[in-house]
Amino acid sequence: MATDGKWRVTASRSIHKDRWISLRADDCVTDEGAVVAPYYVLDYPDWVEIIALDANDNVLLVKQYRHGLGGVSTELPAGGMEPGERDPVAAAARELLEETGCAGDLTLVGETRPNAGTHSNRTHIVLARNVAQVSEPLDDPTERITRFWVPAGEALRMALAGELTVGMQVASLLRGLAQAGVASISLANPATS
Repeated sequence: MATDGKWRVTASRSIHKDRWISLRADDCVTDEGAVVAPYYVLDYPDWVEIIALDANDNVLLVKQYRHGLGGVSTELPAGGMEPGERDPVAAAARELLEETGCAGDLTLVGETRPNAGTHSNRTHIVLARNVAQVSEPLDDPTERITRFWVPAGEALRMALAGELTVGMQVASLLRGLAQAGVASISLANPATS
């Protein structure tokens, strides 16, 4: 019997696959011998999330309709990596330009997992500095995006207040702002300080 905590896959089958989503069902056995079948896994491409800062450390945010939400969401510029793309920084530069018409100096901050329990992909966090508009955004009828700038402290406030509704983007924003050194969080309770 294995003791590394990993599950062994005894069978795997595709349930649905198209350009948007891939769902598979794995039959698994835990390291203690318990059978978990089926266990569903969503296979998405990796995603990129961009913390875009202009020369004055304002954060670029976007608003767009999200059908799963059934309304407009305030978010970071972000998107999926295209088939064949291997470099998350290049993918982030492409997404930033397509969605907002902006470009800047990009560096990789790190990665997170959208949902390690059921999703196989990674979310790459990319910091973009000195961001400016260099062209018009790509005209995509499925993405009607409004962009706007807020000071870094306001973006942080929006994240902590729940005004940015995509949880993994909140985590990316916090890591990106910390990496950039432009916003900080005080853990002291103001009532006891």
